[in-house]
Amino acid sequence: MIRRRPGRSGRWVVLAVLVLSLCAVFGGGGPVAADGAGSYGLALRVSVNARPGLGAVRPGIRVGDPVVRVYRLTNRTGADLYDVQVTDPRLDGVVPRCAGGGSRVRVLRGLTSATCTARTPARPGVHAGEVLAVGRIPALRARSTAKARAGYAGVGGGLALTESVRVDGRTATVGYRVTNGGNRTVFAVRLSDRLLGGGRGIDCGGGLPVVPRIAAGGSAVCRAVVRRAPGRYVSEGRAEGSDRTRTLSVSGRLVPPPALTAYASAPFVLTAPPRPPRPTPSPSPTAPVPRTPRPPGTPPPGPPPVAAPPIPAVPLAPPALPVPPVPPGVAVPPVPPAPPGVPLPFPPPPAVAAPGVAPPAAPVPGVAPPAADNPQRATPQTPRRAERSLLNRLYRPGEGPTGLGLALILFVVLLPAIVAAVLLGSRRG
Repeated sequence: MIRRRPGRSGRWVVLAVLVLSLCAVFGGGGPVAADGAGSYGLALRVSVNARPGLGAVRPGIRVGDPVVRVYRLTNRTGADLYDVQVTDPRLDGVVPRCAGGGSRVRVLRGLTSATCTARTPARPGVHAGEVLAVGRIPALRARSTAKARAGYAGVGGGLALTESVRVDGRTATVGYRVTNGGNRTVFAVRLSDRLLGGGRGIDCGGGLPVVPRIAAGGSAVCRAVVRRAPGRYVSEGRAEGSDRTRTLSVSGRLVPPPALTAYASAPFVLTAPPRPPRPTPSPSPTAPVPRTPRPPGTPPPGPPPVAAPPIPAVPLAPPALPVPPVPPGVAVPPVPPAPPGVPLPFPPPPAVAAPGVAPPAAPVPGVAPPAADNPQRATPQTPRRAERSLLNRLYRPGEGPTGLGLALILFVVLLPAIVAAVLLGSRRG
């Protein structure tokens, strides 16, 4: 029986196995190789909305739409990896969910793959950076790492609408301010209002309710005048436009731009104009009463005199009685002449008042005559008192004529008859 000695190739195989065993025992946690792979045996690929790496930066994802990141981990070595974890600084605190439901892959067998997923809303701007994946090899006291760059861009225009109302009686002026808060230009922004039945009456320039374009961060102002009956109203404005930008869906397809809309409302109250005040009738102008200047040292005039009741008219003589005819042949005795120095009992002629001057009022019993405010005016009252005393001797109110008054009346009546008789007798003789 012939024994073969091992060749040089067998010796090299044994030597290589011995070296690997020593490195595994004394090598620590540094880079190692197992089954022909080193510490970079872990591979990482990242896709955003089905676009690998930075493919979602252009054309971008619409702001507010979902951003889905998928992290694919592959163990290209024969050694198992434990506690494989993904770190992505652009997740803003969101933790990826991996196979098995945890935040990491507990065991990634050699030459196998696993995925983790994170879902967030798209934010404006570019969000891209480096993603890190780390796994452990406990048997070799080593770590396996992998890196990849990925991200997206949040794009889109954004409309915001505000309203203000200025009221003047039954007229209201409504102001609309449209603002583009996005990062893309918005085109053909149209304003409408339910209170106006659409865009009628809204002026955004040139009498039209349309703004041709609003740049990112810009704004435009429109206005409308409302004239209605008094009451409470609500303006309900609406702005609609488009940024004409296509973006990525979750599946990675391009979607057309949606209609961008914004709403606002403002209540207001229209009132009736106030009625003009009625004109107050002005008092009729009266001529000022002229005042007679008082001499120095004269006391001020007293209160106005009290009006006395009117004095009834007193007949001075009864109506003339018919004179009986003197029969023929009867002599009428002549009237003896009055002795010298004896006045005839004829009544004095009544005082005739001057035109425009009221006759003096009779004294009222129990009422004192008004005091004279001027000594010069009080002196002419003496003749009036004398006339009143003579009249009282002839006629007394309430009693009738006195004896002297009756004698005077008879004398006045008989005198014409006596004179006529005398004249008739003288003619016959």
